[in-house]
Amino acid sequence: MPVLIILAIVAALALGVLLNSLSGPPRLAVLDRPATEADTLPPGVTAVPEGEHTLRLVADVDDIRYFVSQNTEGTTSCLTVFPDNHPRQWVAGCGTGSKSDQEIVRTGSTGIVTAVLVPDGYNTAELEQGGFKKIHENVYAAATPRVPGSF
Repeated sequence: MPVLIILAIVAALALGVLLNSLSGPPRLAVLDRPATEADTLPPGVTAVPEGEHTLRLVADVDDIRYFVSQNTEGTTSCLTVFPDNHPRQWVAGCGTGSKSDQEIVRTGSTGIVTAVLVPDGYNTAELEQGGFKKIHENVYAAATPRVPGSF
């Protein structure tokens, strides 16, 4: 009898490990809402990811618009940052993260802002301690003289 209990526990643990490794694409609930006219990139801004995707304007803060997009398969998620007062300094970055405990992408425009796209449910304590402020549930930003990690 104890052998069966041990086998059941081992099987349950193995199933948990297997299911955890098969996690799906990062969840971005904002992409579930219906599109509006505001969910359009400004002229001259290249849409990412390439191909069919969903795009939403998630925030307009301090004259900077933040757009989140994801391809149809949900395997690539992107953040486009468009500073209205410096339109030539727009930036976009994409990531293929698939875990809810990882940043999807970090991008920035030198001298303007660094922004981070995170999945739903992400623990943002480290970002907030690092000076990032919540722009949207999935986007955190910090004014920076340079993109962190660059030289």
